[in-house]
Formats: sequence, C-alpha cells, structure tokens
Amino acid sequence: MQIDRIYYPVLTLGYGRRIGLWTVGCPHACPRCSNPELWPDNPSKDVSLRQLQQWIATITQPIDGVTITGGEPFIQAEELAALTGWLRREVTDDILLYTGYTLEALQAMNRPAVEAVLADVAALIDGRYVDEQNDGAALRGSANQRLHILNTRYTARYREAAAGRRTVQNVLYGDRLLTIGIPVRGFRESLRQKLPEQGILSRIEEGEEHGGEPLGEMAPGTGSVPRL
Repeated sequence: MQIDRIYYPVLTLGYGRRIGLWTVGCPHACPRCSNPELWPDNPSKDVSLRQLQQWIATITQPIDGVTITGGEPFIQAEELAALTGWLRREVTDDILLYTGYTLEALQAMNRPAVEAVLADVAALIDGRYVDEQNDGAALRGSANQRLHILNTRYTARYREAAAGRRTVQNVLYGDRLLTIGIPVRGFRESLRQKLPEQGILSRIEEGEEHGGEPLGEMAPGTGSVPRL
C-alpha cells in the first residue's frame, strides 16, 4: 500500500491520541488542496501491511483511534480493506476515514473491498474539498463535506468532536515542520508572511494539515524501530 507518512499521537483529527496515516494517490485534484504532493502514484512509497503492523506494535501509549486520510484512500481499496480489517480486529474500531468520494458514490461502486472498508470504519467524512466553503468547522475541511457515523457506538464521541472548535498541532516530520489538523482558509499564506517577519526561514510543505513521523520513526516517548 502506498503510504506517505504515519504519525502518533495525532491530537486534532478525532477523539484522543490517535494514529494518523496518509495514503498516496488522488484523482480528485481539488483546487487549493493542501496535499497536492500526494496526488501522483508513487511506487517508492509502497509499505506492506506487515511493516505497518510492526510499526504500530511499538507504540506503548494508549491508542484511542486511527485517522486515515490522503491522498484518496479508496483508490487502493483492496489494500485499504486489509488494513482497516486488521485495525478493527487488533487495534481499535474507532477508525475515522477521509475521502473525496461521497458515501453514495462509494456504495454505487459495488466493490467488495469498498463495502468491507465501510463496514470497518466508525466514521466517514466524505466529499471533495471546496476552498470557498472552508468555514472553520471541526473535522470537516469545507461545509459541503459530511460526517457519517457508521458505528453507532461512537455517535456521542463524533458528535462532540464535530461540535468542537478546529485546532492544529505542529510537529517535526524528519526535516519538515508539518501541521496536523485542518487549517483555516488562508493559513499557509499567512504563515509564509509571518515567519520571515520573525527571522525564521521556512520551507512550508504543500500538504494537507495532517503531518506525521517518517515511517519507522516514532514520536518521542513511544519507542522506535528501524526505518522501514
């Protein structure tokens, strides 16, 4: 499965301390997308399910959930189904998945792998990103996107999260500074202006605001494994 980055703990995309995982490849090409570098297919980012399992096994702190975004996770539907199935059985059934497809479009595909993923995840945020509709709501990037709670055990948890305020989390990812969370409209332009004013040279990555540690490297305090 092509995965660009994985990080723990993610504190801004769902309840609690979560694993964040960003897939590679996206057909939607939404204007003002935060992650255009994740649009192209990139075989160099292939990671096996076994490697992901080994990485996750090194986490010693509580895992409250997993958030999967991209890129467009469903363009790797078979690999995604294998991952979400294992996560639900062995790690947590609080899986939040972002997709540019609508739920109705996914259901109309009539693909067993897509149906398996929808059966595994607790919540789905669907729809393309529309920059003009970035209204600052928690969890959603733009107002056209919808939160579908697919596991009713988590109805209260996701309703509370959706009613909260939008926050971001700044982390070092290798040699990059990434921001985890969904930015307000114009965030990057503002940051580009303000950092030089403080004498800070920056290379702002054009990625959706869900950063992460390089695969095989853990966040401080969670242990480490060799680079995969």
